[in-house]
Amino acid sequence: MKRLYYFLLTILRIIKYLLSDAKRYANILIEILKVKPRSVIEVGVYKGKRSLEIIQAAKIFNDKIEFYGFDLFEMIEDKIIKNELSKKPLSKKQIYRKLSSYCDVKLYKGYSNKTLPKLKNKKIDFIFIDGGHKVSTIKSDWKYCFKFVKQNTVIIFDDYYLDDKLLIKKYGCNKIVNSISSKNFTKKLLPMTDSFWHQGKNLKIKIFYLKSN
Repeated sequence: MKRLYYFLLTILRIIKYLLSDAKRYANILIEILKVKPRSVIEVGVYKGKRSLEIIQAAKIFNDKIEFYGFDLFEMIEDKIIKNELSKKPLSKKQIYRKLSSYCDVKLYKGYSNKTLPKLKNKKIDFIFIDGGHKVSTIKSDWKYCFKFVKQNTVIIFDDYYLDDKLLIKKYGCNKIVNSISSKNFTKKLLPMTDSFWHQGKNLKIKIFYLKSN
């Protein structure tokens, strides 16, 4: 019965996303339904909303899920939020309380270039990279997440920006995903485009998909 409940809940969430101004997030749940992951990494947990949705969708197929979340949590400062175009997350304790009743949760607090290397000897089914938004930060996150990739690992990058070449020079995953070889990964922009305001401009944002070959 729980699996049916999580399935119906996930379908409802997909529909709600498709009817909202955050349509692109429907892609994440759709991919979870395809991948059926037993293990998940999320870089940039924020308030745990996506984390919980991913975990519950994964539990449609597997009773035991391993979830590894990375964020600054309460360590974050206003300067970092501004420099990374980020938002203030919940505390590590709050996120643990929110997620731990659903699966095996391990949370890592600190800068991801320091915390990602602490996770050793793991190969992961599904990786969601949505931490800091500077190109240098995303490049670092991908560098360290790459060691968790096995055959058929799916990696989702948020923040693929359209329309603004100046923004793309400093922020977003565009440069990183465009530099990844298509020989080793299936690459594509996922459907659904959202809008956001940046410095008086209405810009477009999508989600980028990788799957290791």
